[in-house]
Amino acid sequence: MKYYSATTSEEEVDSVTIQPPFNILCSYHYWKKKQNKVIEYLKNGFDIFLDSGAFSAMNSGKAINIDEYCNYIKQTGVIYYATLDVIGNAKATLENHKYMINEYGLNPIPAFHMGSKIEELEPLMEYNYIALGGLVFSSGIMHHCDEVWHYILSNKPELKVHGFGLTNIELMKRYPWHSVDSSSYLSCQKFGRQNIIWNGINLKTFNEDDYIKLLQKKEYNVKDMSKKQLKNLYRHYSAESYKLYAQHLHELNKHRDFKHLTQQTKLF
Repeated sequence: MKYYSATTSEEEVDSVTIQPPFNILCSYHYWKKKQNKVIEYLKNGFDIFLDSGAFSAMNSGKAINIDEYCNYIKQTGVIYYATLDVIGNAKATLENHKYMINEYGLNPIPAFHMGSKIEELEPLMEYNYIALGGLVFSSGIMHHCDEVWHYILSNKPELKVHGFGLTNIELMKRYPWHSVDSSSYLSCQKFGRQNIIWNGINLKTFNEDDYIKLLQKKEYNVKDMSKKQLKNLYRHYSAESYKLYAQHLHELNKHRDFKHLTQQTKLF
């Protein structure tokens, strides 16, 4: 399992790429005017997953032009990129997906969103890599994911699946994700808490005071550090923990069969 740190700024990228692997998710909504920076990251060996940012754009009252998005993909040379999805409309999203293929020769990763009908997943089975979206701040996520993964594992178990905005620990463990992303590493500055590796493989939630003590144990001179330096360290250690945890699950999943998702006779 691969973990991508979802980023909106160069400052965030600097925090989460202090050491490899350099996996970042860039939303086109936030990075469309920073094309040269994305090209620079790619030249430096960064693994970039480009999201269209349709959800963020919708919340800000803006629309994303599909042709501009396609040209951006071609000009930057990014390898992994999502279809320009239409929130709440699986049919229109699939039309955008085919447009990107037919008109620009691209190979986008199609998205299937929570709230869509399970039969709308069937056309996506012809692709090798898909993404599940709409999982952030939604109720009934596990029920939805059980249904979707039951369908995938029953029809195309080798399919690679990405989870947008997904670093819920239980959901990371429960399914054989190929990759996930989220901005959860920012939780300390947002909510005063964040997760960090504890005892090698387990994630433990630290509040800000606990984190200060942890940094002191690591021999950081916290009293002489600026707020910006502390913030960057918070981001760094939390992002590194998600990377390590995803790598741990990747190795663990090699020995799991996930039959609990396919042998249930009545899931829904």
